[in-house]
Amino acid sequence: MRPFAGWSGIRMSPHGVPRGARLWGPCSRLRSVNFRPATALSVLLAASASALTLGSPEGLTLSGPVTLTGARLLPGGVAVCLGARLAVLSAAGALERSIPTGADCAGLSVSPDGTLALTTTLAGAQGAGAVNVWRLADGQRAGQFSVPNLTGAGFSGGRSLLIGSAGGTESLDLGGGTRRPLNSQGVTYLNTSPDGTYAVVGTGRRVQLIDARTAAPVSGYNCDEPCAVGAVGFSADGRSAAVQVGRQLVALRSNYPSTVVERDAAPVAGLPLRDGTVLTLKGEPGAGELQRRDLLTGRREKSLTVPGGAVQPTQVTADNQILSLTAGGLSLGTAEQPVTRRIDLPARATGGGTDPATGRPVALLGGTLSVDGRVAARQVWAVQTMNRATWLLAADGTGGLSLAQLDAGKVRTVAPVGTATHLSVNHWGNAAATWNDDRLSVVSQKTGKVTATLNVPGQLGGAHVTLAPDFSRAFILPAKGDGFVAVLASGKRFPLPLAPGRRAADLQISGKGVLAVTAPDGTTDLYQPGNRVPYATLSAAPPAQTLSPARFSPDSTLLAVPTWNERGWRVDLVNVASGRVDARTPALADPPSFITWAADGRAVTLGAGRLDRLESVTVFPLND
Repeated sequence: MRPFAGWSGIRMSPHGVPRGARLWGPCSRLRSVNFRPATALSVLLAASASALTLGSPEGLTLSGPVTLTGARLLPGGVAVCLGARLAVLSAAGALERSIPTGADCAGLSVSPDGTLALTTTLAGAQGAGAVNVWRLADGQRAGQFSVPNLTGAGFSGGRSLLIGSAGGTESLDLGGGTRRPLNSQGVTYLNTSPDGTYAVVGTGRRVQLIDARTAAPVSGYNCDEPCAVGAVGFSADGRSAAVQVGRQLVALRSNYPSTVVERDAAPVAGLPLRDGTVLTLKGEPGAGELQRRDLLTGRREKSLTVPGGAVQPTQVTADNQILSLTAGGLSLGTAEQPVTRRIDLPARATGGGTDPATGRPVALLGGTLSVDGRVAARQVWAVQTMNRATWLLAADGTGGLSLAQLDAGKVRTVAPVGTATHLSVNHWGNAAATWNDDRLSVVSQKTGKVTATLNVPGQLGGAHVTLAPDFSRAFILPAKGDGFVAVLASGKRFPLPLAPGRRAADLQISGKGVLAVTAPDGTTDLYQPGNRVPYATLSAAPPAQTLSPARFSPDSTLLAVPTWNERGWRVDLVNVASGRVDARTPALADPPSFITWAADGRAVTLGAGRLDRLESVTVFPLND
C-alpha cells in the first residue's frame, strides 16, 4: 500500500466525517499483489514531495479509421490535423512536430510558402468559433482570432486570411491584425485553395468559386435547395474546383460557367487535373475505384482500381503529385499511380481497459476489440475495466447483445442483456450495470444473475450511471435534469450528496466511499462519505466528448484525473487523502478516451498517445 502524502499546508474542514457514517461501499483495503471552489478546504495542486513517479511508457499504435480532419502538402512533407493535434510529418511519415490545438480541428489551411498553418474550431452552442495560426518551424501560436458563427477560414496569401461566417466574408491581415469586410452575405461554407488564390463558398442556395483576395465571384452553381457542400478539390493553380453538392459533383472554373461532372451519385470527391479531367472517388466503401472524367461533359475516360481500399484525392501540386486520404491515413502518388506511398496514422480508440490475466492494454476501435493490438472480438459496443475484471457489451451471434468478460484474451459470456446499449462497472469489478432508455439491470459477476432492476422511463438513454461498490445504489445523471441516487432494492430516489448549487457531469466512487464529482466545467470535487462539503477541488479540464472520466486506483489511494494546459492534455495522479498531485503524465496528443488501472495498481493505461509520438494507447508504469 502506498503511504499517504502529508497534510502540511492544508486547512482542515470544520465538518468532519460523521461518526458511524455509512460508506457507499465496502471499506476493506485491497492487498497489493502484483493499479464553485471548495468551501471546507482549498487545495493548491502542485506536484507533491511524494516518491511516486512514472516509469518509461509503452505505446501501442492501432490500425483502423483515423480521425483526420485535414491534410496539406508541405515542402518535403505534409501537415495533418489528427483530432486536437496538428502534426508535421516528413514525406516518409516520420513525426517532425506535434502541436496541441486545444480542440479538435474542423479545418486546416497552410500558407503558400509552407511556413504557417491555420486551424479552425467552428461555432458551437455559444455561437463563437476560433481561428488559430501556428508557426510550423517551432510550433508556436502566431495568432488567435474569435469569429462569431464561424463557418470556414483559409490563407488568401502569405500573411493574409479569408474568413467566412454567418455575418459574411472578411479579410484579415496577420501583420497588423486588421480585419476588413468583403461581403455581408452570410456564408455557410468556406475553403481556400492551397495556393491562396481562390476559395469555394456556400451561400444558401448557391455555391461559388471566388477570388480569395476580393471575394468577387468568378463562377457559380445554383442549387434546387440549400446547397449541402461536401468534399472540395482544387486544381494546382486554384482556378478550377470540383465540389460535392448533395448527390452531384460540380466543376467550377474561373470565368466559365459551372458544369455537372456527375449526377445523382453516391458521395463522391473530385480533384481537377491540368489535362482537363477530374479524378474522382466513387463513394462505395472499400470499392477502391478511381475514375477520370472529362471536366466539361462528365464523360468517363478511365477507371483505376486501387489496391488496399478506397482513397480520396484531396490535393494536387504543379508537378502532378497527389495527396489522398485513406481509411488508415494518407497516400502520395500521381494521377496514374495514386498510391505510390502510404503513410499510416494512429486510430483513436473509443474505449478500452486492461486484460486482467496478462496486464496488456485492451482497446475498442470501430466495434473491434483488440488485446495488445491483436483482435479478440468483433461487434463490441462497450468495454470497461475495473479492478480485476474487464466487462464487455457485445453481440451474441443471434442478433442480440450479451454481457461478457475478458480473460487471457478470450471472451466469456456472462448473461444476455436484451436491448441494453450502455455499460457501467462498479469499483470492485464484481457487478455491472447495463441499461437502455428505460430500464437498468445489475448483474453479479459471481452468479451471472440479475440482482436488481430499475425502471426509469425516458431518463436513461443519454445518462451517466455509476454503480456503488456494494451495488446497492445507482448514481444516475440524466442527459437533462438533476441527478439522483436510486436505491435498487426499493426504487427510492434521493438527491445527489453534493454541495448546494453544484451540478455533476460525471461521478465516480472509490472502494472507501469517496466521491469524485466532475462538474460541467471540468472541475472535480472530492467528498468524504456522508459529507456534503468537498474537501478538495481539482483543476478543470475543458469538456470534450472523447474525454474519459476520472478513475480511482484499485486500492482507492489514487485518482487519475484528465486535465489540459497550453502544452497539451495530461493525466494527473492525485493522492485521494490529500488532494495533491503525486505524479502526472507528459503531454498527450488527445484527450484520453479511456483511463484504466492495472489490477495491481502498478500501471495506468490511457486511450491517447504522447504528444511527441504517433500512438493510440499508452501504458505508464508507476514507481514508488
